[in-house]
Amino acid sequence: VQAATTREMELASEMQNMLFPSMLPKNDRIEIDAYYQPHQQIGGDYYDFINLSDNEIAFCMADVSGKGVSAALLMSNFQANLRALFNHEVTLTDLVQELNRKVISNAMGEKFITVFIAKYNMVTRVLQYINAGQNPPILLSGDTTSRLTVGCPGLGMLDELPSIREGIINIEKDAVIHCYTDGVTELENSREREFGMSRLELLLLQNQNAGAEEINQTIMHQLRQHKGSMPYVDDIALFTVRVF
Repeated sequence: VQAATTREMELASEMQNMLFPSMLPKNDRIEIDAYYQPHQQIGGDYYDFINLSDNEIAFCMADVSGKGVSAALLMSNFQANLRALFNHEVTLTDLVQELNRKVISNAMGEKFITVFIAKYNMVTRVLQYINAGQNPPILLSGDTTSRLTVGCPGLGMLDELPSIREGIINIEKDAVIHCYTDGVTELENSREREFGMSRLELLLLQNQNAGAEEINQTIMHQLRQHKGSMPYVDDIALFTVRVF
């Protein structure tokens, strides 16, 4: 039984690794870098990047409730549905409604998924997004930060989402959009103090001219210093987008 369980975990881990995009763009229009550290052998965090057209991209950050094989299977199913449904013609509202129905069908009320999902037009510089219960990404523009909170409840919580609000933002040159999961902000030190959103925002302001990869590396370095000898108690995922 133990051998079967171990093999099941190994297969789930291999499957989860296949969820993440193998390459992220780095060019004169956009630069993206991501980092993922599971708490256990398999985790419940997920990020993705999709080219919708020559000028439009999509990206998301998601977190499934719970841990283990069942959470990994649900996230794998979610990724398959997201990629099957997402194209440059579908509206984010229709996409999120359909994804909610898929999660309800597959999770049968036992789990839910929080997700931030967005598409960005590199010509018009317009970002459209829906935050379905996910930790609010931070938009760094010039010397100011703002939190992307507009959206709806998490997916799988309600049979029908009562209302979905869509955020629409014009993105300035050299802006940064930083997505993360709660394993970042809720990481505690030996005095039970969380890393927190305010500290994350301050780090972004202090590194506003850095590249996406350098930003993620700096955040991870500060997280390790913050926790000290304390263990990680949740998955950690970072997804940083810099637009030029």
